[in-house]
Amino acid sequence: MIYCAVGKTVFTIGYAGIKLPQFIDALKEQGITLLVDVRSVPKSQYFPDFNDARLKEQLSKHGIKYKNWKEEFGARQTNRDWFTCDVLDFGKFAKSEPFKKGIEGIKQGDEVICLMCAEIDPIGCHRGILCGKELRTAGFDVAHIIAKRNGEVTVENHSDLENRLLTMYCKQPSLLSDELQFAYRKQNQKIGYNPNKK
Repeated sequence: MIYCAVGKTVFTIGYAGIKLPQFIDALKEQGITLLVDVRSVPKSQYFPDFNDARLKEQLSKHGIKYKNWKEEFGARQTNRDWFTCDVLDFGKFAKSEPFKKGIEGIKQGDEVICLMCAEIDPIGCHRGILCGKELRTAGFDVAHIIAKRNGEVTVENHSDLENRLLTMYCKQPSLLSDELQFAYRKQNQKIGYNPNKK
């Protein structure tokens, strides 16, 4: 399924539901030229094909570049100024210099970029709730490639993700700004990095 972009699009993808060849096919189908790894630790115990060195090597065979931007977009930040009640506060981190540097890096580049983390569903991952939200605010179209374990690959626009988010936290959801911000905050509290939790 080729996504019909509106303006400059940034894609996201999670690898936990797909094998590497199908993962690469999904990137190629959308014309991705640069995969930006947003994992703070670019390794996987359960999916070794997605360890940074192997992934970079395999992607290069298909003309796709690889970069890790853990400083700019990683979820496991350590600066306590960016935390609220022991959880990484996405709103605070989004105002930080490293995060703003990452947004600028995307603005300045001419690559077709896809942000990668592990989780299948972007609603349960900072790539959707932090990066997707802030990229939309910065004027990008954001599309989430969802690769399921049954081999199905779909693409969800970020507006559709926001509608799902609203239904999770609001009894009568609408796209009113305060309701949407409330839903984002609740999901941040649920999925945000807490160094005290094992």
